[in-house]
Amino acid sequence: MKTDNHLLAKIGQYALIKNSEGQLLILERARSKTWSLPGGRLDKDEAWDLAFIREIKEETNLDIIKIKPFAINILTDPYQIKYCVYFDTSVKNSDDIKISLEHSSFKWIKLSEVLKIEFEDEQVLKVISDFLNTHC
Repeated sequence: MKTDNHLLAKIGQYALIKNSEGQLLILERARSKTWSLPGGRLDKDEAWDLAFIREIKEETNLDIIKIKPFAINILTDPYQIKYCVYFDTSVKNSDDIKISLEHSSFKWIKLSEVLKIEFEDEQVLKVISDFLNTHC
């Protein structure tokens, strides 16, 4: 895929979800065994906010009550171009996590541990680090 053909790009939305202790929720991908933020891609003709709420519910069983965008980037690999939007979120029920089959586990990490985690993409780690440096 040519990286200059942005008409073929996907849109992904990802959540920074913190619990009452200020820990960040991360999910381990079942296939790659790397860590990611909860979220996913919009379906065709789906509203961005409804897609975001759906993806978080599907992946974590959590209900979103606040959605505040804070970063955008473009991720490219041999298979896709993806515009990624990142949201600072709040949830109603952070203790009710039930992960989807695309993930093998989850954990709550202290914000001070973020740099030690092997995320699926270095740019995701940069987005999280930048957020923590400016908002925490």
